[in-house]
Amino acid sequence: MQRRWGFRVLGSLQVIDSGRTVELRSAKQRVLLAALLMKANAPVSSYELMEHLWGEEPSGAARATLQTYVMRLRQSLDDLADRKLVRTWPTGYSIHLEDDQLDLLTFQRLRAEARRAPDLETEARLLGEAAALWRGPALDQVSSLRMEQTDVQRLNEQRWEVLERRNDAELQLGRHDQIVDELRSLVAEHPLRERFWYQLMLALHRTGQQAQALDVYRRASDVLADELGIDPNAELRALHMEVLAGSCAPVAVQSGPSWLPPAVGDFAGRSDEVVRLTAGLRAGGTWTITGPGGVGKTSLAVHCAHAVRDTFPDGQLYLNLRGGEQRPVEPAAALDRLLRGLGVSGGAIPSSVEDRVDLYRDLLSDRRILVVLDNAVNEAQVRPLLPGTTSGAALVTSRAALAGLEAAHVVPLDVLPSTDALALLRAAVGEARCAAEPVAAQEIVNYCGKLPLALRVAAARLVARPHWQLAKLAGRLSDERRRFDELSLGDLDVRASLALSYDGLGESHRTAFRLLSLVDTPDFPAWVASPLLGLDLDDAEDHVEALVDARLVDYAGRDALGQVRYRLHDLLRAFGREAASEDPAVALKALFEQWLDLAMRADVELPHQGVRLEPLALERFDLGDAADWFDAEWLNIHAVITQAAALGLGSLAAELAIRSAAFCDLRARFDDWEHINALGLSCAPAARRPMLFQQRGILRARLHDYGAASADFQAAQEGFAAAGDVWGEAYAWYGMGWMHEWSGRSAEAREAHREAMTRFVASSNPHGEIEVLCSLGAIERRAGGLAAAQEYLERARRVAGQLGDEQSELMATLELGRLHQFTGELAESAAFLRASLAAAQKLGDPDLAANIRLFLADTLVRSGQDSLAEEQLRQAWEFFEEHDDRQGRIWVWRLRSGLASSPEEALRLASLAMEQARKMGSPPEFGRSLRVLGNALERSGRGEEAREHWQLAEETLTAAGFQAEVDELRHATSPGSG
Repeated sequence: MQRRWGFRVLGSLQVIDSGRTVELRSAKQRVLLAALLMKANAPVSSYELMEHLWGEEPSGAARATLQTYVMRLRQSLDDLADRKLVRTWPTGYSIHLEDDQLDLLTFQRLRAEARRAPDLETEARLLGEAAALWRGPALDQVSSLRMEQTDVQRLNEQRWEVLERRNDAELQLGRHDQIVDELRSLVAEHPLRERFWYQLMLALHRTGQQAQALDVYRRASDVLADELGIDPNAELRALHMEVLAGSCAPVAVQSGPSWLPPAVGDFAGRSDEVVRLTAGLRAGGTWTITGPGGVGKTSLAVHCAHAVRDTFPDGQLYLNLRGGEQRPVEPAAALDRLLRGLGVSGGAIPSSVEDRVDLYRDLLSDRRILVVLDNAVNEAQVRPLLPGTTSGAALVTSRAALAGLEAAHVVPLDVLPSTDALALLRAAVGEARCAAEPVAAQEIVNYCGKLPLALRVAAARLVARPHWQLAKLAGRLSDERRRFDELSLGDLDVRASLALSYDGLGESHRTAFRLLSLVDTPDFPAWVASPLLGLDLDDAEDHVEALVDARLVDYAGRDALGQVRYRLHDLLRAFGREAASEDPAVALKALFEQWLDLAMRADVELPHQGVRLEPLALERFDLGDAADWFDAEWLNIHAVITQAAALGLGSLAAELAIRSAAFCDLRARFDDWEHINALGLSCAPAARRPMLFQQRGILRARLHDYGAASADFQAAQEGFAAAGDVWGEAYAWYGMGWMHEWSGRSAEAREAHREAMTRFVASSNPHGEIEVLCSLGAIERRAGGLAAAQEYLERARRVAGQLGDEQSELMATLELGRLHQFTGELAESAAFLRASLAAAQKLGDPDLAANIRLFLADTLVRSGQDSLAEEQLRQAWEFFEEHDDRQGRIWVWRLRSGLASSPEEALRLASLAMEQARKMGSPPEFGRSLRVLGNALERSGRGEEAREHWQLAEETLTAAGFQAEVDELRHATSPGSG
């Protein structure tokens, strides 16, 4: 039977395997799983996961430890092989589940369906089902401070909101007596939630239990006075009066002005913000909704204001302060309007602003009134309009941050999540129409940048043109040059909305915005504005921060180096490009040159194997660890290479691709490396093409495509030789020798390495000499010349130590570890291999570290330390699976075949290795796999077949020049050797 996993977070964290509860004993594993489940079916960044696990300052080893935790979680979920549950993304990890596999997904679906329910009966049923999913506080016994402060609070608040809505529906259906007991429990558990007191009091009142209802009011009054020092809200007070009067009529509490605009009929999404704002407004105080133009601040404010009308029986005031217009409303005029709404005649309104503020606040004191101030300019405009007491509440919207507004609770808005954006489009256009063209619907959402205003305009166009297919509008929006023309209908105009922020800037800030919009990078640090505008770093940062204040640029967080990073929303980027008259190739060249300069200086600091660029007179890289800098900037560098090539800056694009190759090699970013190398070759000047061929040869060697790699090294050698570049030609010969090694052509390998050594000496490149020495040592080891191998490797290690070349010293140490394995000195082998593994981890090279783990595991198996070997294999397998490394998987299968607990399992693993080795076309790998398959066949009692495989293995390895392995095979399979 196929296993079916289920997960529960609405209470204690539970993992269910085909109906059986599975315990995760590791506290960290529980935190990791919980963090993934909170964002099921969406990637969670590694930085966020590390913060959940270790707080705001994780250690330097946190990323590697996180990878181990993910591997162990996959192991616990039997997901190591298929990876259908926990998936890897460039920036982190995700868990993928159906709705019925996670109670949270079911809860969210039921909440959404309840909001769209066609009748009260259905709404009550759906809300009841949602509430019944809860078993206790969310994620109980999961220890993560960040999760407690964010996800847990949010989920628990959603639970109470669902219960409040369910109770309201049940009360309206007349089921007062059915929920009284549950309401008693709720007020006992949450005595500060006035809504539960109100619902219990109303249920008792409507069942004729007036004395009990009055006792509830008394207890509620005592609790609120003791805990918060406040009286019951107007809703409770009004119900108290009704109970005292003995009336069972519906409670009507509205008595003041109601200036709110009409409720938004198709409001969708923002569930977390709605829960936070409605709960906050009911408690009183000042709440601000901030965000860029078109993000839906007004819609959210109006929606929430309508949702809490019953909490403010003395009235709701609304005023558009016109912050985005040329002449915003002055505080004096705003106070005049508000005072008239509160019943003050024109002649009684004071002339001075100070007197108007005093009168306004006096009228609001002890009254439950909600004041909604829309489109505020700044704190100075808003401050005089706020109530002076906590009996009422204020809700303010603004493009500005309003950070100086005292005691205000800020709710920042960004664009909608993809699911909410689709929900908004469906609500406006119709479920059937979107369901008929799901791909086009998603494209419209993407082209609108998930900006609510843009989505409303797009939806309005579709509603006005019912004969249009969604694909037609999606096609029109795909053209960036006419996108804003499509996003304009009547008084809804996205371009005009964005222009309000842009037009309010000074000229230098407008220029900064336009130039930043031309850059294709997903985000950027503030220094980017310096080469763009010709400013010093401080002025550049001031310009970027001014754009943040204007809501034209967003703060995107901090990178691993601690730099603040910024980004432009897609529609704002399109708007800026539309406004720009600058030639991108001219405007961006200085910026791209700055990125290249930093990349060149960082590249010098990185380990290189297979090719090193000739040294240049460069300033020292002073931005911290070079690999960390590349990590932080990689998406930008990748984008710059692509954009520079498209703009005709081919030389710059090619050089940046060359200077990024070592980083791609170090971090095993093979797909990215292949892409930038192809771009570089497509536009490089002739003088730089040989270097790109050389780097592509190294890449193809890493991917075990030895035939293609050999062709690239040959092309590089011919190009370097034609240009008289002895340094480069030496590396090309070395690359060819390397491929001969791996293809089992030892004589050709020696000859190519001799050619390389001659040129390394001639070009004064001791680092290259060390690489050749390491390769010659490996060739002699395989050929059985163990003394010569040791001489080569000791010499390489000694020279590397003198030069301070950590990468070359690592390779020499690694080869010495492998040499001692063949000489039977297993303790020395393990010591050398562990030292090289530590060095690879220090350098941040996961590819090399994974391969060293294989060699170490082999030594441990030979030493009889099977459990330690298995741990190394598990960690190596994790990398090979992530990067689809065929050769790595073959090695793991071979070693695990020898460790298998049954002959059947040993044969299965050996057969897998044999099948893949045959496809690789590498004689050494084929010969090694034949040997292991022979071992498994002998263990299965098939001695004759085993001997046939050993014989073929011996012939294959002998032809490849791997005499040491041939000798070992003969010794292991000779009669009486066991």
